[in-house]
Amino acid sequence: MSYSQTERVHRGLDGRHRTLDETLEVVRSDTLCRIHRITIQGLESSTTYHYRVSSTGRDGETITSDEHPLKTAVRPDQPFSFTVTAETGGYGDDEINRLLFGQMVEKRPDFALFVGDVVENGGNYDEWGRYFFDPGNSLFHHTPFYLCMGNHEEQSEWFGKFVSYPEPTTYYLFDYGNAHFVALDSTSKGDYGDPARTQEPTISMGQEQIEFLVDDLRSSRAEWKVAFFHYPPYVSGDFQVEQMRALCPIFEEHGVDLVFNAHTLVYERSHPIRGNRLDTESCIVYVVAGGGGVVPNRMLHKREWHTAQAFSVPHFVQVVIAGPTLELRAFDTQGHLFDTLLLNKSQGGSS
Repeated sequence: MSYSQTERVHRGLDGRHRTLDETLEVVRSDTLCRIHRITIQGLESSTTYHYRVSSTGRDGETITSDEHPLKTAVRPDQPFSFTVTAETGGYGDDEINRLLFGQMVEKRPDFALFVGDVVENGGNYDEWGRYFFDPGNSLFHHTPFYLCMGNHEEQSEWFGKFVSYPEPTTYYLFDYGNAHFVALDSTSKGDYGDPARTQEPTISMGQEQIEFLVDDLRSSRAEWKVAFFHYPPYVSGDFQVEQMRALCPIFEEHGVDLVFNAHTLVYERSHPIRGNRLDTESCIVYVVAGGGGVVPNRMLHKREWHTAQAFSVPHFVQVVIAGPTLELRAFDTQGHLFDTLLLNKSQGGSS
C-alpha cells in the first residue's frame, strides 16, 4: 500500500515541449491504499500532456515512474482511431498477449476497447497483471482503455476497482470525436451455453440497463454510433448467443453503425444487417473480435448467411474515423492485414 501523486506538464498546440521543471502541477492522493484514483481537471482537448507517478509506501520509500505522454480526446471535427480486441485471459499463451499489445502500440490508437474476458478468473488479482496489465504495460502508459464485462469478469470485485466508470460501472457511455460509444453488460448469472449449443444462455440485462440504452441512443446526435458488449448475436462459430438479437431492433431504430462482441476466439465480420436480414443500404455491421486466443475448430463447418469474413487467428481490430468515413482493419499478431471494411455516410453503404 502506498501514497501517490501524479505530476503533469503541458505540451502546447504549437508543438513546443516544455519540461517538467518549467510547468508543473502536482495532484496528490494522501490515502494509504493499494489502488489509486486521481482526477485531473481543466485539460485542453487534442493536447499532449506529460506525466509521471510517484508512490510512497508505508515504509517511507518513494518509487517514481518514468515520464510518459498522454493525449487528450480530439475535438468533434478531428479524425481519430481506436483498437479493439478481447479474450486475452489465458486462451492462447503469454507470448500471444505480448505480441498483440505490441502490435496495438505500433498502430498508435487514441484509445482501446476491450470486449471482455481479458482474464480467465476475474476474482484472481494476479491474473489481471499476468494477462492484461503486464503485457499491456507499454500501451496503457499513454492510451486510455474502455472495458466491458465478460463472463470471466462477472461478479469480480476487481473489475470495479481497476476501472473508473460511472456507477454502476458495468455499463456506461462516452463520446469521442464525432462518435458515440455505449458499453453494455450482457453477462448473466446463469449458463451461457456450450460449444454444442445444447442449451440456451440465461441472459438478464435488466430493465434499468435497457432503459439506459434506449435513452442514451435516442439522445445522441453523434455522426457515428458504436456499441460493444461481450455475447455475440451473430457469429458462425461456437457460443453464438441469439438472445442478444433482442437488442438489434433498438440499435436499428436509433442509428447504431457498428457493434463489437467477443466470447468466442475468432474474428468474424457480418454483412450489413437490418431486421435479421441482409441490408446493404441502411444497416449495422457486427464484428466479433475475440482476438486474444486461438482454439482449433471454433468455427462451424460452413459460414452462416450473415458471415462476410471469418478467421480463426489471434488478432486485433483498428478503426479510423474521419468525418463521414469509417475504415476498419483487422491485423494478426505479426501485423499482417487480413480484412478491411470501409463505411462512408456521404455515399451510403459499405465496401
